[in-house]
Amino acid sequence: MSLFPAPKRTGYPYPPQAYGKSAASPAQPAPSLPLQGERVATVELWRFIFTVLVCLYHFEMFFPKRQILLSGSGAVEFFFVLAGFAMALSARRSLSGRESPVTMKEAAQKAAGYVLGRLKTVYPVILVVMFIYFFLLPSSLNENTLRVVQNSEWEFTMMVGTPFGFNNGAAPNIPMWFLTALLLAGYLYTFALYKYNDFTMFAAPAIGVLFYSYFTLNSSLVLDFSIKMGFLTAGMVKAVAEIALGIAIFGLYERLLKIKFGLFWQIILSLAEVYAIYRFFALTVCQPIGMDNFRRIVYILLIILLSFLNVTLLSRRLNKGFFRALGRISLPMYLSHFFVAQLYFPLLSYGKSVLLKMADPTNPQDAAMAWYNFLKNTGGYDPSFKPIGMSGKDMFLFIVLVVAVSLVIMLYIALVRAACRSVKRVREAKAANREADYVIHLYK
Repeated sequence: MSLFPAPKRTGYPYPPQAYGKSAASPAQPAPSLPLQGERVATVELWRFIFTVLVCLYHFEMFFPKRQILLSGSGAVEFFFVLAGFAMALSARRSLSGRESPVTMKEAAQKAAGYVLGRLKTVYPVILVVMFIYFFLLPSSLNENTLRVVQNSEWEFTMMVGTPFGFNNGAAPNIPMWFLTALLLAGYLYTFALYKYNDFTMFAAPAIGVLFYSYFTLNSSLVLDFSIKMGFLTAGMVKAVAEIALGIAIFGLYERLLKIKFGLFWQIILSLAEVYAIYRFFALTVCQPIGMDNFRRIVYILLIILLSFLNVTLLSRRLNKGFFRALGRISLPMYLSHFFVAQLYFPLLSYGKSVLLKMADPTNPQDAAMAWYNFLKNTGGYDPSFKPIGMSGKDMFLFIVLVVAVSLVIMLYIALVRAACRSVKRVREAKAANREADYVIHLYK
């Protein structure tokens, strides 16, 4: 008897434990890939957590001292890898059972559909965020407002990640470089996954390693995106590399789904997942800037793979429907947090001044004084105006503010869409009534 028993293979390509189904349930048909739009709650939770990391990294840039996320968050890597995994999953699901080869025209339509689908999701949020940025923020927050407005067309054409859209840092929403790179690389990868699926799955690991090596040889900063790398920007090289790694991870995921993991291997994978999470966050907080930052990608790959497999203790515990809502709020958080960071400091100063006027220092139970004391050592300066770094209170208050703004944006977009649907139904009803009246008129 082997000390390390090998995992048992099942007769089905997709076991019941995938996506939260019980392995002990009665005999069922072989499970298939998740349906269109189905989301894994564990992955959506991680999407939210990595969005929070992005928000905190950019938020700390506004403090006089940086002491927490010195070398960047590494969260962008997560989103590129996840995008590659989702592209491969979508293509495999679409091609499943197809006998005839995909034509060039069909693959091109899929690639265009990928871009249009992303734009339909992103554009409503961008419009609201840009409106708030230009018309609702106090003018004192934007010393170079005119210069930024003149550069804002690159926001709407998704060119922030190119030399056009990063004109000396004048892009209104600089984090949008990620979407530029995602759309460009995703367009090409979607075409390749539909037209040349087998070859793309075969080549993805090599493409990922080669392009990632090229990136690291030309930059020691994991978050570089605007510097020139050959005929591309660093952000585009990063997108090509990490989306390919996501596709490669999907290939491994497909093979692992055919395996029924026993208790021993579930424990091993659970320990590996905990180790990957610990190592990623330990390196994110403690590691200085350097080439070693790129080691985090290994742990990100492992976190995504095990979250989708859903065989570990942690991933099963976290695979709850509530966390899907956290994933949905991630995009508004990502697109709005940069201007919210600029809004945070004047709001905090105003709140402190109001509390100080209301406070009664002689009353130890005074609520205003208690809140004022709570807000001490926040906003980058202590009570003696000595520069300090981002505190835990700052992080909590900022994320609460970002979530609140994101919820308002989502609510506004939902109300506008509901109003548009209502207007459309009224128009359709009127058109139907006119047609019915016309038919009645003909028979009179």
